[in-house]
Amino acid sequence: MSRSYDIIIIGGGIGGSAAALRAVQYNLNVCWFYGDKQTSKASRSRWIYNIDNMVGFHAGIVKGELLKSFKSPDDDDFRKKINETHVHISGTAILNNTRERIESDYSDIIDIIDKAAVSAGREGEHFLISDGEFEARSEYVIFATGVMDKQPHVLKKQGEEIVDSTKWIYPFANRETFLYCIRCEGHLTREDSVAVIGSGKTAEQLSFMLYERYGIPVIILTNGEELDSDDDTKKLLSEYGISVHTQRITDAVGEKGGQLRKLVLADGEEVEVKFALVALGLHKVYNDLLIQLGAKLADEGLSEEIRHVKVNKKSETSVPNLFAVGDMAKRDDEIVMKQIYTAQEYAVRSVDSIDYRIRSKKRKIILEKIGDNSQ
Repeated sequence: MSRSYDIIIIGGGIGGSAAALRAVQYNLNVCWFYGDKQTSKASRSRWIYNIDNMVGFHAGIVKGELLKSFKSPDDDDFRKKINETHVHISGTAILNNTRERIESDYSDIIDIIDKAAVSAGREGEHFLISDGEFEARSEYVIFATGVMDKQPHVLKKQGEEIVDSTKWIYPFANRETFLYCIRCEGHLTREDSVAVIGSGKTAEQLSFMLYERYGIPVIILTNGEELDSDDDTKKLLSEYGISVHTQRITDAVGEKGGQLRKLVLADGEEVEVKFALVALGLHKVYNDLLIQLGAKLADEGLSEEIRHVKVNKKSETSVPNLFAVGDMAKRDDEIVMKQIYTAQEYAVRSVDSIDYRIRSKKRKIILEKIGDNSQ
C-alpha cells in the first residue's frame, strides 16, 4: 500500500511532535511515523520527569490557574490539596498532549503510523519511506529520530550472581536524579553534591562547569577507566577540590520516589550524592535511514553509528528537501543547541521552509496558467 503526502515526519519525540503540529496547522497533508513502544524508549524526551527550564512550562502555572477557578469557602479543602500536590510536567505529558490535540483537531489531514520507519529510498523527486508494509511518498521529509546516550554499567550483586548491567540506574534516570543534559538539568544540582560519571574530557569539563556555576561538591567517577588529564586540568581539579575515583560502581542506592542517595564503589567506598550527571558520550545516533538516502554525516573519524547528520541553518541535510532536527543534527558554522525548546524551534523552521516551497510551487503553476490563458 502506498500514498502521497505533502510532508513526511519521522519521530515521535519533541522535534517530531512540534513538526507534526505545525504542519497540520499549516493545513499540510502529513504522514507521521510516530514509532512503536520500542522506539519510544529511545527518546530522550520520555526520560524527562519535570520540565522546569522553559518559560511557561511550570507546575506553578497549572496550580495557579486551578486555584483561580476554586475561590469559594466551600473549596478550601480542594485548594489545600492543590497546593500540596506536585504537578509533573514531563516530556511524556507534552508528547501525549500534542498527539491528542492533533488527533482531535486535524485527523482529516494526518495519518499517524504507530510503527517505526524501517526503509527509505527515492523515486525521482519523491522520497519513499516504509514501515515494511505501508509506504509513504513525498517530496519533503523531516527526520527527528534523535540519539541514545551511553548508559553507565553497574556491577551489582543479585542473589549469588554478579550482574553487569545498565538496568540498575533506570529507577533514578526515570526520576531525574541521573541527569543527561547540563543545560536542561544542571540547575537541579545547585544546592547539592553531584557525581559526574565519565572518563573523558567531557566529564572533566562538565565537572568544572558545575563547580564554577554552583560552587557545589563535585566528584568524578570513571567507573573502571583512567582519567587522562593534562597539566591544566589537573591543576583545576585540585583547585576546585574535585576528587576522581576510578573504581567500578557496584550499586546505586536511593529513597522511595527515585531520589538518589549514594553510589557504592567496588572498594566499598560510599559516595553520597543526590545527583549523577552521565558524561559517557553517545551510544547511537539514529541516522540509518538518512544514510540510505545519501545524507552526509558530521564527526569524521568516529564510527558511523554515533555520527551526527550534517545540516545547514535551515536544518536541511546535504540532500535537498530532506531535513534533520534535534539531537541528531550538527552544523559546521555553529553549535546546534540540544534542549526541548530549541528542538521545537528547529522543527518549526523546517516546516516553515517546506511550506514556503510548496506555496511557491503553487504560485508558479497558477501564474504559468494565467500566462498561457492570456496568450
